[in-house]
Amino acid sequence: MRPLSALSSLARGAAWAVVWTIVLSGAAHAQSLVFDAKNSEDPIQVNAQGGIEWQQENRRFIARGNAVAVQGEVSVAGDELTADYRTLSDGSNELYRVYASGNVTMKSDTETATGDAAVYDFDNAVLVLEGSAVKLTTEDGSVAAKRALQYWSNEKVAVAEGSAVAEDAEQRRLSGDKLIAFFRQSEGGANVQSAGRSKADIVFLQAFGNVRMETEKETVQGSRGSYNIESGIATLDGSVKITQNNNQAGGGFAVVNVKGGTSRLFGSAAEARMQAPREDARVRALIAPNTEPAAGIAVEPDAGAAPAAQD
Repeated sequence: MRPLSALSSLARGAAWAVVWTIVLSGAAHAQSLVFDAKNSEDPIQVNAQGGIEWQQENRRFIARGNAVAVQGEVSVAGDELTADYRTLSDGSNELYRVYASGNVTMKSDTETATGDAAVYDFDNAVLVLEGSAVKLTTEDGSVAAKRALQYWSNEKVAVAEGSAVAEDAEQRRLSGDKLIAFFRQSEGGANVQSAGRSKADIVFLQAFGNVRMETEKETVQGSRGSYNIESGIATLDGSVKITQNNNQAGGGFAVVNVKGGTSRLFGSAAEARMQAPREDARVRALIAPNTEPAAGIAVEPDAGAAPAAQD
């Protein structure tokens, strides 16, 4: 293992296959689509066919040419990786943000995310992907979009924007301009363990704008929607239309039981004695970092403090 201060020789070497290992202090924890910059027992390693450039003044490393960063079972790959680090009060160095561009893929043992560009923020454990075809796949479903996808590991929430589509294990589909996917959590907020692994299946979905729910028997359209995957109950609100074969019915609110194969139309959510779908307040409060590194000198947070989110 090679400490951060020893990377100058690698940066000058420009070998076709370069490995950088960053040794930092801290304790390990269960891995999902998340890196742990404080895990000295399992440091982050980066391979790059085109070599690594070390910008000491900017506190930045740039790995070019089929670059791959790996920590345990978590990896991120792209044509280029950029890593920003900071110096702590004790003199040690710590990564706080990694950018990837070109053919980006991030993987864990249970999840895979792909896109054209990405940023991973260590402090907030958030992954942001952008591109014309971004996708997050888990063991029991997937979420895809044509603009951007955010995955907040600690909050267990994914936000997909731009013709977004979610599909469960039974190939039922919920689409809309914006989708919010909520992942399974234990009562304490930790990952649910399955066969010794961290399980991250989607359990609840929200959709907003041009919403469309597709099952084996019918298609339901509306302005807003939600889908509880475990119960099999989907609700749609706002100019709802239900289409079965050549038959179509309309209303203000619909309740679809995808497991029972039944659908009910109501004039409103109040008439159905249910709450209309609305965006979760926690999700509205999340501020995602930019997927492009800041030009020039990287903004270094105060020693030991989390960096401010980029606009």
